[in-house]
Amino acid sequence: MESKEMTFVLVEDDELDMEVFRRALRKHEIEQEMRFARDGNEAIRLLRDEFVDGSRSDYIVFLDLNMTGMNGHEFLEEIRSDPDLKSAVVFILTTSEHERDLRLAYAKNVAGYFTKSNIDYLMQAIKPYVSGVALPPVAPEDKKRTDTK
Repeated sequence: MESKEMTFVLVEDDELDMEVFRRALRKHEIEQEMRFARDGNEAIRLLRDEFVDGSRSDYIVFLDLNMTGMNGHEFLEEIRSDPDLKSAVVFILTTSEHERDLRLAYAKNVAGYFTKSNIDYLMQAIKPYVSGVALPPVAPEDKKRTDTK
């Protein structure tokens, strides 16, 4: 299976964990464009700047829950209430194994919940996902909106 071109957005405040994610992608031969945000606020700005114009729907968010600034739960609350971002595909990648975090994340329609200690499981899950997933096309009314800017 050939990977589709899409952008991975990693929302993570720890440099070491960012590097672990990059290395895991290389190890599993997953080559995708990457964007990084250090907290939920930065991630929302990035998503609005790069994806909300209606011209792209080809991104996946990988979200840490425990961050300074806007944490992962607050980020999920914000994007799920935003008409332009509510359908974003989000995978959780966190150190938390707390049942409360798991329940809250799935209540906000995450695509999956993985712990950082099991990052290889995430990579094994997303490799076929990236190759086979059908993402929604840009709606014609969204495209018209961007063409008139």
